[in-house]
Amino acid sequence: MFENIILGLGSVFQPSALLFLTLGTLIGLIIGALPGLTGNMAIALMVPMTFAMDPATGLVFLAAIYCSAIFGGSISAILLGIPGTISSFATTLDGHPMAKQGRAGEALGISTLSSVFGGMFSAVVLMFFTPFLAEQALRFGPAEYFAVAVLGLSCIASIGGGSLKKGLLSGAIGLLISCIGMDPQSGYKRYTFGMMELLEGIDLVPALIGFFGVLAVLKTAEKCRDLSKFDAIPDVGSVWIGWNAVVKLLPTWIRGAIIGTLVGIIPGTGTNVATFMSYDMEKKTSKNPEKFGTGEPRGVAAPESANNAVTGGSMVPLLALGVPGNATSALFLGAIMIHGMRTGPVFFTDHPDVIYGLFIAFFLANLLMAPLGLFVLKYMKTILSVPENLLGSIILAFCVTGVYSLGSNPFDVLIVILTGILGYACYQVSLPTAPMIVAMVLGPLTERNLRQALVANKGSWNFLWERPLTLVILLISIASFFVPIVLDYVKEKKAQKQDTPAQ
Repeated sequence: MFENIILGLGSVFQPSALLFLTLGTLIGLIIGALPGLTGNMAIALMVPMTFAMDPATGLVFLAAIYCSAIFGGSISAILLGIPGTISSFATTLDGHPMAKQGRAGEALGISTLSSVFGGMFSAVVLMFFTPFLAEQALRFGPAEYFAVAVLGLSCIASIGGGSLKKGLLSGAIGLLISCIGMDPQSGYKRYTFGMMELLEGIDLVPALIGFFGVLAVLKTAEKCRDLSKFDAIPDVGSVWIGWNAVVKLLPTWIRGAIIGTLVGIIPGTGTNVATFMSYDMEKKTSKNPEKFGTGEPRGVAAPESANNAVTGGSMVPLLALGVPGNATSALFLGAIMIHGMRTGPVFFTDHPDVIYGLFIAFFLANLLMAPLGLFVLKYMKTILSVPENLLGSIILAFCVTGVYSLGSNPFDVLIVILTGILGYACYQVSLPTAPMIVAMVLGPLTERNLRQALVANKGSWNFLWERPLTLVILLISIASFFVPIVLDYVKEKKAQKQDTPAQ
C-alpha cells in the first residue's frame, strides 16, 4: 500500500495537478455558496473538460470541486439563511441565528473547521479502509436502506421547535408533498392534476430555494413596512474560533465525521441523511437541547462535519465495487470511463497511481479549504453591508437565476414561488418547516426502498424482524422518535409540580 501511496503523491504533486486542485477548490467554494447552484452541476459541466487532462489531474480537479462545494453551501446558509446546497439545510437552523446575533464570524469559522475535519477524516478512511468497508456495504439491501431512511425521518420529533404536534403536522405535509409524481413501482400518477411537469415529483432544489430564499424575501418585504424592525447588520469579524473552542467541539466533529463516513458508504443515502442524523444525535446527547435552533455552535459543527465526511465515504462503493453511492460519485464514474478505466478491484491493480492520487486529492482539497476558507470569509462583510431591502432583491435574483440554470425549466421557477408562499404561510401560523423539508427529502427514499423490499419478499413484511440489521436500525429509529416525546412529557410534569404551590 505504501508504494501505491508514493505513486499517488507523485501524480498529485505535479504543477498542473496542484494548479487544478487550487482552482477546483475555488470554483466549488463559489458555486456552493450561490443559492440554486450545486456542486453536481459544476462537476457535470467540468467532466467533459477532464478528457483533455491527464486522468489523475482530471480526477483531482473534480475531487476539489466536490469537497469545497459541500463546504461552500454553508456560507449562504449562515449569512443569508439560505442553504447553498441541500446538504447545508441543517446548518441554517443554528448558523443563521448565530449570524443575526452578531456571531457570523464564529459560525463561519466553526463551519470551515468542521468541514475540514469531516472531509479529512473520510479521506483517511477512504485511503486505508476502502476494501473492508466496501465489503460491509454489500450487506445493505432495500430493507436496510428503508430502515436507514426511517432513522432519518425519526428526527422529526426533535426538530419541530417548541410544539410536537406542529412538528408532526409539518412532517405529514412534507410526506404528502413527496408523494407527488409517479408511483415508483406501478408508474401510477399521484397528485399530478394532469400536469406533465409533476410526473417526476417536486424537485428538491427549487423547493428548498423557495422555502428559504423566497421566504426570506417575503419577510424582508414585511419588514419594509416599518424600517424600525430591521436588525442591525452584523459584522463578520474574525473567523478564527480559538483553540479552546476547537477542543470543545472535537467530540462533535468526531461523531459527525463517523456518521457522515458510514452513511456515505451506503449507496443511495448521501449527505441529507447524514446531516439530519448528526444534528439529531448532537441535540439528543446535549445537556441543553433547548439551545439548538437558537444559535448553538454544535448545531453548526455537527452537520458540517457530517456532510463533508460523506464526500470520501461516497467514493468507497464506487471505487471498490463500481457502484455509485450518490449522484456525484456517478459523475466521477463518467469521468473515469471517459479515460477508458474501470472501477472495482481491477482499478487498484491497473491504475494505482490514479486511484491513490484521488485519495490524496480528497485529503489535500479538504486541507486547502482551511486557509482558503478562513481568508475568503473575512471579506464576507461586504455581503452583509448591503441594505436589507436591496439584499432581498439580490437574493431573489440569485434564487430565480440559479434554479432556472439547473434545467432551463420555467416550471422550476413556479415551484420556487409556490414553496416560498407555502413557507410564508407556515411562518405566519408558527408552523415549523424543518420537519416538512426532512420529510420531503427522505420520503421518496423511504417509499422506494420499502416497495423494493416488499417485492423482494413477495409482499411479506417479515423482513422487518427477520433481517437483524434492519431490525436493529428500526429499533433505534423508534427510540429516537419517542425519546424526545417522553423527555418533553417528563419535563412538563416537573414544571407543573414546581408551579403547584405547596399544600
